[in-house]
Amino acid sequence: MMNTRPTKRPRPRPRFAPWIALTALVVAGGLLAPAPACAALPVEVENIRIGFGGNDAYKIGAWTPVRVQVKGGGVPFRGFLDVVVGDDDGVPTSARQAVDVPAGETRTYVAYTRAGGRDGGFSVRFYDEKGRWLGERTRDQIARAELTAISPDDSWILTAGRPQGIDQIREVAGFRRTNGRESELFLSAMDVEADAERLPGRWLGYDGARAVVLDTADRATLEMLAGPKGEALVEWAKRGGHLVVAVGANWQAVRDSALGAALPAVLAGRERVQSLEALDTFANSTRPITPPGSPAHMATKLEGVEERGGKVLASIASLPLVVRGPLGFGRVTLIGVDVEEKIFADWADRGLFWVQALDLKRDRFQEDAGEAMMGGPARFYATGVTDLASQLRVSLEQFPRVKLVPFGLVAFLIFLYILAIGPGDYFFLKKVLKRMELTWITFPLIVTAVSLLAYFAAYRLKGSDLLVNKVDLVDVDQVSGLTRGRSWATLFSPQNRDYDLAFLPVPVDGQADAPALAPASSGEPARPAPGVEVVTSWFGVPEAQFGGMGGSTGRFSFSGGGYAYGPAGGLERLEHVRVPIWSTKTFSSRWFGPAAPVVESDLGLAGFDRVQGTITNLQTYTLADAVLAFGRQVYQLGDLAPGQTIRVELQSDRTLSGELKSRESRYMKGELKGPDAILNRADLLLAVMFHESESRRTAGQDQPLGNSTLHDLDLTGQLALQRPMLVARTKRPGAQMAVGNAPNEPKIDQTTLLRVVLPLKSPGAARP
Repeated sequence: MMNTRPTKRPRPRPRFAPWIALTALVVAGGLLAPAPACAALPVEVENIRIGFGGNDAYKIGAWTPVRVQVKGGGVPFRGFLDVVVGDDDGVPTSARQAVDVPAGETRTYVAYTRAGGRDGGFSVRFYDEKGRWLGERTRDQIARAELTAISPDDSWILTAGRPQGIDQIREVAGFRRTNGRESELFLSAMDVEADAERLPGRWLGYDGARAVVLDTADRATLEMLAGPKGEALVEWAKRGGHLVVAVGANWQAVRDSALGAALPAVLAGRERVQSLEALDTFANSTRPITPPGSPAHMATKLEGVEERGGKVLASIASLPLVVRGPLGFGRVTLIGVDVEEKIFADWADRGLFWVQALDLKRDRFQEDAGEAMMGGPARFYATGVTDLASQLRVSLEQFPRVKLVPFGLVAFLIFLYILAIGPGDYFFLKKVLKRMELTWITFPLIVTAVSLLAYFAAYRLKGSDLLVNKVDLVDVDQVSGLTRGRSWATLFSPQNRDYDLAFLPVPVDGQADAPALAPASSGEPARPAPGVEVVTSWFGVPEAQFGGMGGSTGRFSFSGGGYAYGPAGGLERLEHVRVPIWSTKTFSSRWFGPAAPVVESDLGLAGFDRVQGTITNLQTYTLADAVLAFGRQVYQLGDLAPGQTIRVELQSDRTLSGELKSRESRYMKGELKGPDAILNRADLLLAVMFHESESRRTAGQDQPLGNSTLHDLDLTGQLALQRPMLVARTKRPGAQMAVGNAPNEPKIDQTTLLRVVLPLKSPGAARP
């Protein structure tokens, strides 16, 4: 019998099913495929070492050497190596090095970069000669040493050799641990291992150090001083570092090294002394280093102190034991005895000695900030700012032309928006149109209309201009003929843009022409003048909170895939920095080179702590609001017109600490009235320049903010060496800012401070 039931036809397969299957396979393959960092490379990365010392140690926010050891494969490799690390926002930054690795050979390449957080996130990427990506290796994949991150507000002391007693600084009153934490000074001391190949070959490698101590009784330390790495250390000191050198039996080798000419005295042999009691006085010690009956000791003869601009801090009869003198914008402290001897190791007050030798100051606000975190009082903690660098960035992020909508109004508008898309839409459709299905039209119309209104309102309030707040500090040492500069700039972007940024130092001499910026159509980036070194990077704040370098590194960013330092092998500029629409990014640049005289001066001592003489403005521009700092005093000179001569002793004077205190209310948030009050960036920078003014620290409550990350700009220590300093504002920028790929010509709000270190005639040559 025939089956009469209809045959069931198979359901047709959707035509897009193969595409769905293919897409699923592609996604699955991508998830299961090995990470790009594990791709085969033409070279083998054998090791990545960060910084120097026993562990891989680096200071957050400071320039750090990164040594990458690579081994060639079966064929030679030529291309590029990028060292990648996150900035203070967690955005990857890359420093590029050209590499040429022969087949089968091992070579080491060194790059300098800055890490903006505790985890570092160090990695290396390889590219061929045409710039094509080849692969990546992270430090965690091949690390052989523990990574140590030094807090950005730590006082990092580096030592070479075996100087005895530096670790005892933590036991000195005011620096010791209290309540389980460091009080007032956060100190990290580390041996730089002078016998290793990892010592920095550039001054940048010592950027994070507050001071470097050299024990020249150590043979490896002497070998370091004899070569280019000794010259790198001297260059670091010239840029604002503090070098402490102990010289004993090896005085001849030190005299003939790269350090010899930089010392504040001439090494001229050794002499036997019965007692080192002068060191007791220097250290304010109550327990002598050489008790009665101690054997005689050898001390190094330090001569020509006055000729080299040095100052004797401790001496026995006519034999100086401790001498300090200037070296460019830095200082060198010379100790005329070996500090690795048992006599130092057994001295109960050796910590006090090193506090004085290193010229360490207690930063009281560190303690106040800690108390505030524990629930105690702190005058400015409510703002979240504990450091002058952070306050500087706050001031740079003030754009009066950018109007901010009050939060209350924003909340009210959001409330109205919710009413419109919810109850408003419902009742309009139900009571007026009486067709609820039209919500598929009204709902997207409301969302689109509100979005467009918000977008155009934001453009109306925030504008379409590229805005820049910029501050320049230019230092000129007329004794050594050197200049250094620092620029900070906050960029407010009206669009999502990838910017190229560079800073070109402007000659201080008003007669000289400023460097010309390359036309945008030329395709050639602007370069600094020959003999001028420029280093440009991002600018972060040291606080241990969200957005600060000392806080958690689990940050996120909408700033694209990262940016690069340029050119290859250099750090002059930043390339392809993403700044999101209506947001800001802050940058910093420093430079160093020769300088022409800014003023003509004829200054000499008048009594013990006063100065007298004349100053003549040699420039074609006015030096406004000029002051002359000398010792603990400051002379108010007013405006110096071009060619004008002024007599210093006829001008009013006051204590430097009093002058700084009187200007404090102009740059502290909370002291100023009104939401639109603008912080005075010039007065803020003056506080940075002389932060360690001694009398400000004795009052306790008069030290509101610390100065950890900009401490190299503080020349208070050079004032103690009787170096007069003229400080004035100018309308002339210290550096031109070149902004590539800009939507329009940037509108720059410029503030420039000029500080000039002047010669002082010897007392015998001074006027009566």
